[in-house]
Amino acid sequence: MTDQLPGPGRLSRRDLLRWAGIAGAAAVVPVGLAGCRTVTTPSPLKPDPSVRGLGFVGGTDTVIGQGGWCWFQAPRSSMGPDGVVWLGSTIGHTFTDADGTIQATAFDSRSRSIVRRIDLAKAHQDDHTSPSVLALGNAAQISWATHQRVDYLDVGDARLSGSFEAQRIRRPGAIKAPGRGMAYTSAHVVNGQRWLLYRGEQFSWNLLVSVDDGSTWTAKGLVVAPGAAGVRPYVHAASDGRRLHIVVTDGNPTEYRGNSAYAGTVESDLSIRRADGATVGKVGSTAPTPKKLTRLAAGVAGAEEAADSDLWLSDLCVVDNRPTGVLVRRDPWPDEAAKVGNYRHRYLWIRQRAAGWTVEHLCWAGGELCNTQPDYPGLAAQDPSDPTRVVVSTNVHPVTAEPLVSSADGLVHFELFEGRRTGEGQWTFAAVTENSVEDNMRPSIAAGGPDKTLSWMRGKYWSWIAFNTRIVVRSAVVAPAGDDPPTPTPTSTPPVPPAPASPDPSTTTTTGPPELGYHPA
Repeated sequence: MTDQLPGPGRLSRRDLLRWAGIAGAAAVVPVGLAGCRTVTTPSPLKPDPSVRGLGFVGGTDTVIGQGGWCWFQAPRSSMGPDGVVWLGSTIGHTFTDADGTIQATAFDSRSRSIVRRIDLAKAHQDDHTSPSVLALGNAAQISWATHQRVDYLDVGDARLSGSFEAQRIRRPGAIKAPGRGMAYTSAHVVNGQRWLLYRGEQFSWNLLVSVDDGSTWTAKGLVVAPGAAGVRPYVHAASDGRRLHIVVTDGNPTEYRGNSAYAGTVESDLSIRRADGATVGKVGSTAPTPKKLTRLAAGVAGAEEAADSDLWLSDLCVVDNRPTGVLVRRDPWPDEAAKVGNYRHRYLWIRQRAAGWTVEHLCWAGGELCNTQPDYPGLAAQDPSDPTRVVVSTNVHPVTAEPLVSSADGLVHFELFEGRRTGEGQWTFAAVTENSVEDNMRPSIAAGGPDKTLSWMRGKYWSWIAFNTRIVVRSAVVAPAGDDPPTPTPTSTPPVPPAPASPDPSTTTTTGPPELGYHPA
């Protein structure tokens, strides 16, 4: 691997170090490793209580370079010690040799400077190739797959200095029908072990586990079984240290009519449970289909695809030991609406409580990000230090749904807003960006120790293979004071369409008591 330091110059195109794989095996063992040893992996750095009250309105932006990312790699940004945040991205649409370069960047959020940049690989131009980056102590685990018909992914640990080498893990079953290759990596620590999710075999999500700090990896099999051949569920996951919380959809909403969202857990013994604790399967040959999990919100198939109401995923974190995040709902525009794009989107806030899952309207999300993908909104990020704080990207006002026409160029742009939950079903919003001349999209929040950052893409997005965007980072700050702070606007609270009645307890959605204070349990 070659570092690309700040400044001009072409990016390296040197090939990756190749690790020979054994057909059907999941473990990649470096030369000289005598045997597998059990090593407890350090947990990701938890945010201090001091950052809970910090937000992003009024902060200073730093553009760290050309890049974009997909949102099913997780995490996209991860905070390590001393305010160093790791970010994974991929370059596109510069019309230079840089296009297709997959990168990991270590950014010092305190000095606002790049500490290290690693060119991981050169692939086709595609934001789905962006890596996941998980800060673990003084290192960051970096992993990626190329979103093509290949049978491998790459994973390795990077530090602020020294060489970086990746292991190539081969899964031949990923290119056997209905599998279509390898895509996405989602990194977590569960019970002191490294867990790595990826989409591969059966065109669905599978699990690799390392008990020796990433030296070797063992395949455990399917986490979610497709509901039908060729259907591809999507997954967001977040660890509470003891188990993995997952939110799953039936499939891709452009293909699955009436796409719904479900929740469950993967326990440390690899059993898979619904929210009520009932075991519905196990990682491997008895992995459950999405419908066997707890349904959070139901999609509805319309008379034609354009009339469908479909759910998709935006973000999931564990905050105060409870999974919390954001869903996306896509509906047809009402006839009387000020339409922006072909479809109307909105964000739903989700949080698991002792009484069950809460699902509530968060805000309006506007139209699609690009004409090629009706289910791509600007996306929303959950603050991992505060369950009542989110950052959303939308091209309409989050409360009034009026198009966001920029005073700078007279065009509608996606802007970022910070949302604060002030009561049951009540949110206020303040502008993080406004009157822009470019779109601001796909936010990601990283928090650890006394540091917290917001990162996002700024630029133009035509499709997942055509995007000219830069990565922007802003550190959290104390809310602005003085005579002219941004004025929050209270939300209206349109109801979430209820799930169809069913005697199956896995399809219930419940609302618990208000979640306004600090509740560590």
